[in-house]
Amino acid sequence: MNKVLIISYYFPPMGMGGVQRTLKFAKYLKDFGWEPVVLTDSPKKYFAVDESLLKEAISNGIIIERTGEEINDISKIIIKNPNEKLRKLRSRIGQFFLMPDNKKFWRKKAYRKAVEVWKKYGGFDVIYATAPPYTDFLVGQDIKKKFKVPLVIDYRDAWVDSPVLNYYATPFHKMSNMKLEKNVLKDANKIITTNRRVKELVISRYGNIEYNDVKIIPHGYDPEDFENASKGELPLTDKMRITYSGSFYTRNPKYFLDAINKFFIKYPELKSEIEFCFIGAMSKENISILNGFNLGNSINMLGYIEHVECVKYLLASDVLFFMISRGENDDAAMPGKIGEYIGSRKNIIACIPEGVTKKTLEKYDAVRFVEEDPEELMKAFRDYYELYKNNALPAANEEVVELYDRKTLTYELAKEFNLLVDIE
Repeated sequence: MNKVLIISYYFPPMGMGGVQRTLKFAKYLKDFGWEPVVLTDSPKKYFAVDESLLKEAISNGIIIERTGEEINDISKIIIKNPNEKLRKLRSRIGQFFLMPDNKKFWRKKAYRKAVEVWKKYGGFDVIYATAPPYTDFLVGQDIKKKFKVPLVIDYRDAWVDSPVLNYYATPFHKMSNMKLEKNVLKDANKIITTNRRVKELVISRYGNIEYNDVKIIPHGYDPEDFENASKGELPLTDKMRITYSGSFYTRNPKYFLDAINKFFIKYPELKSEIEFCFIGAMSKENISILNGFNLGNSINMLGYIEHVECVKYLLASDVLFFMISRGENDDAAMPGKIGEYIGSRKNIIACIPEGVTKKTLEKYDAVRFVEEDPEELMKAFRDYYELYKNNALPAANEEVVELYDRKTLTYELAKEFNLLVDIE
């Protein structure tokens, strides 16, 4: 069996969406002839911890090598409840002084560990690095130069072309990151992106990239997650449940929260009929806003819950809310949750700009697009309530749902690995 070294700073027991893609690739690569070894960090603090994802990795035989201590007790990891203003300030300060990101100092530790791991397992056939953080790409580049094996880089989000995620204080900061990115791309043997727009941005910005150098593998969902969730008892309610899953990191939900408040002011009789459910780490500011509405049981804030429980809530929901922040190159944004939203087969209210995610959801059928306008959202809530009461909620397009199966997507990644090994 061929071996792949996966460079991923974010990996279980870290929670949230950034770990899912890498975990699921590692889980299914063995089915296609590739043995993964994951090189990752040993987190002491993070926004969310998910023991169920760590257990999934271990139970599927994924080898995890950490740059720090082994994690035997996740209760020792400090969970940080984010203050959004403070988080943004720290992020901007970090991006001013640290390039490409605030994981810069992990680079040397990861490289040293990679050399150790390389000897331990007798080498690898391919290196796979996933970002953000973009430091992961630099680690992969360092290892490739040392051991002369093919490097595959996977953009979960764009780098220089994602100003919503990445703040560049001066032209110097942006040019420095462009130089880093260009050099990584020059050394990469294959480039993976989650969508066509990121592929176009990378090719158009850097002249050394051919169209066929970049492979699109979108975010997906794991059918096994939904099968396992369905076997247990679901957290059902006798109300129509509208759920938002995920953090509001880089997103401003004010119009959504305003719409909820105004909706119940206009339709107070529906407080006993509709529940708005929030799954994921929330800032103190947003928690305060929701509590200030005094809507009682019409608001259900669960905080971060383990992934298996999150999937149960998706299945026990009637409508899901989805949003993308507006900004430069927002047409390239494709949050990881899109795969699981599609896998849930639930109706989706999507407040998103024109772009790749909208084109994806247009084919899904069970979706309604709205603007960042509380009045328009209120109408969508009411219309979906009428459909719910009449048992007439639209059905998802099954052909589209099947396209986002994680196992199928992992097969596409394995094929790229195989081509590189054959060439070598």
